[in-house]
Amino acid sequence: MLGFVLSATAGRLSQQSELDEEELALIQEEKPLEGEALKTLIAGLDATNESSSHDLKAVVEPFKSQQPETGMLRKLIEELTKAKRDKAGDLEALNKQLIGMAAGNSDSAELREFTGQFKNIFDEQFIGERVPPALGLSSMEIFEKQNKVFHMTAADMGAAMLQDWRKVSKDAATYDEAFDQKLEETAAMLVYPQAQEKLSITGNHWAHLTNMYMLVVRSLKELMDKTTLSWNLGAVGIVGADLCNAAAREARETFMSGASQKGAAIFEFGIRWLLGKHMDVVHDLTMSMPRHEAYSQDKNFLEELKQAEQSFIDEWAENFRDDFSEHLRMSTMNVQQARIMGALHSMEGMTTKSALSYELTDCSNITGASKREQEAFPSCKCSNDKHRVFCGTEEVAERKFDALQTKSLAQCTYSIPYCAAEATQHDLNGLASILNPNPAKKFYLPKKIGSSPVLIKEGAFWRATGSRKMQGTTGLGFRQSMDLDDTVDGKVKPFVRWGAKVENVIGEYDNWIAVNGCDTLYKDLVDSAVDLLTIHIGSKMYDMLYGPKNPIRKNPEFARDLFEKMKGEKSDAFLGTAFPSLGQRKAVETEIESQEADINEIAASLEKFRLALEQA
Repeated sequence: MLGFVLSATAGRLSQQSELDEEELALIQEEKPLEGEALKTLIAGLDATNESSSHDLKAVVEPFKSQQPETGMLRKLIEELTKAKRDKAGDLEALNKQLIGMAAGNSDSAELREFTGQFKNIFDEQFIGERVPPALGLSSMEIFEKQNKVFHMTAADMGAAMLQDWRKVSKDAATYDEAFDQKLEETAAMLVYPQAQEKLSITGNHWAHLTNMYMLVVRSLKELMDKTTLSWNLGAVGIVGADLCNAAAREARETFMSGASQKGAAIFEFGIRWLLGKHMDVVHDLTMSMPRHEAYSQDKNFLEELKQAEQSFIDEWAENFRDDFSEHLRMSTMNVQQARIMGALHSMEGMTTKSALSYELTDCSNITGASKREQEAFPSCKCSNDKHRVFCGTEEVAERKFDALQTKSLAQCTYSIPYCAAEATQHDLNGLASILNPNPAKKFYLPKKIGSSPVLIKEGAFWRATGSRKMQGTTGLGFRQSMDLDDTVDGKVKPFVRWGAKVENVIGEYDNWIAVNGCDTLYKDLVDSAVDLLTIHIGSKMYDMLYGPKNPIRKNPEFARDLFEKMKGEKSDAFLGTAFPSLGQRKAVETEIESQEADINEIAASLEKFRLALEQA
């Protein structure tokens, strides 16, 4: 109160710093207003009738019925000053709120801002580079929401997923108890550090799921019913059925049904389950942000957002399902794949190497070469006097040679030079030798080698009767023709061990028997298809996250796609009607303008009432 008195008597108090009791009592004495002071007060009160400020009117109205005296005037000034101060605080808070809102002032711009915030939280929840940027929430509040949904080890995740899977598929045709057991077993097998910790970042659990899937697919060799090969699909013709065709077709039918199809169902469920958990966390964090409070209470907005979230999950899960089914279909189509996979492993270590680019900086970089005694690099020589220089299978230089000049030759552009007495096997020869699209229909076994019998007939069967001691080998090898020197690579057709019965004999000759070359094709195709699918499912899971086409995390189009899904066919003008919570920035800007106008009108009234007090 004294502050207002000092303001009202500024002329007198500016010349003294202290007041005695008599003077203070005189100043605080309430006395009626008259003359100019009364006219000024009346003018100020009348002016508020025309004011658009409801707060100003609310403060002033009770004073109009009071006696016009100095005490009443000081009280009015005090109330208006407090109202102005409160308005200034509200205005500051509104301006801070405005800074964090969408830059655009339309409903579309506001929705785009929301989808951008959703994407930022979506990505960080998946990646874990930093705490998801849920503005307005503390780190502890964010961790609590993450842990409410996840906070699992790999084994915890596998158990929780299976529990939900059993609820929806226990009686369905896609349910297989063996797969449940395998998933539980494989989850427990994951022993790397992240698998043992209770984590809440989605990316860690995606890695667990990927590893579980690869292990379960590999176990298809145990779960798949490998029926005895029949001739039902043998392409029967004038000369009878074709065992190679029967083996290939039956392998495909076996692989496309049974355990692999049931596996596809639970794999798709796992994708949906994990991404659904991820969306739950992102939704909770986004809608808990203070700036999104209005959206969280908008039923239409929430329903549209939930539908958009589910549509993303559907798209990702269906992409996985279609790719998995397509790869099941292709997995047994290449009848050579088992042989090819074996040959690829054996290619490492070959002398002759194919290379897109290589560097020669010393003679030792070339196999079998050394530096010359009197000359520096690139002058080199083959260490063996009888060796020459080869690139691939072609001789390109004598024993003494210039390494860089040799490297510049066309034959050595993609083949590293080496020293040898003659060209060695090229690293691609082994692979090239088995690339025959038509598997051999017959292989041959000799009945004797020299004068020693190596096959004996027992009733309707033949048995290999040699021994390691007699023949110096562990078994009897096959031939391409009835020629002892025309041998077959063991990777193409494994030998018959001594003492073993010969399977699938299809012809007998004077000194030879003929064996069908497709007897192992069925098993080889199924087993190699499982191996290929194991690799592919791991690659597919990683591609869904990191591939260039619509990756799940850090997708630059995600915010735009979410906006389009929520907006749908709604026009910009109709957005505000569909989602009543939109238009927040416009409302805040309008409120700021109203508050500023109120402050200005209160300030103008204060100026008049202070003048009246001074006049009194």
